[in-house]
Amino acid sequence: MSEINEDLPKLTKSIEDYIEVMYNLKKVKGTIRVTDIAEKLDVKPSSVVEAVNKISKLKLVSREKYGEIKLTERGIQIAEGIIHKHNTLKKFLDVLGVDDTTAEKEACAMEHILSNSTINKIEKFTEFIENCPEYNKTSSH
Repeated sequence: MSEINEDLPKLTKSIEDYIEVMYNLKKVKGTIRVTDIAEKLDVKPSSVVEAVNKISKLKLVSREKYGEIKLTERGIQIAEGIIHKHNTLKKFLDVLGVDDTTAEKEACAMEHILSNSTINKIEKFTEFIENCPEYNKTSSH
């Protein structure tokens, strides 16, 4: 278990979505391009450029004109925090017996509104339940 750092800034849901997509694109494709972000988020490339410029002002990404987009170290830290929140919530919903499709969708919604403190408590609770002898991981709950 790795607790989420409380000093992460409060960002809008939209900016968090962009950062998360950029992080995942870098991991999967090795590069972050406007067209790939637009495709993943189902938005126009011009919207991506506008968002990237906004995120760049927050010093979470760097971008050269017509060049590759790169997450800064701070951007990577924030992306990893968002992904950790998502995974913690998804695991919690799995433990509750929520079906996979619903759990994925709802974890995505909740990751943007719950505080880091609440996420840390959910993570501890989920680990406690998973370690209970009475908890049967193979049952449908």
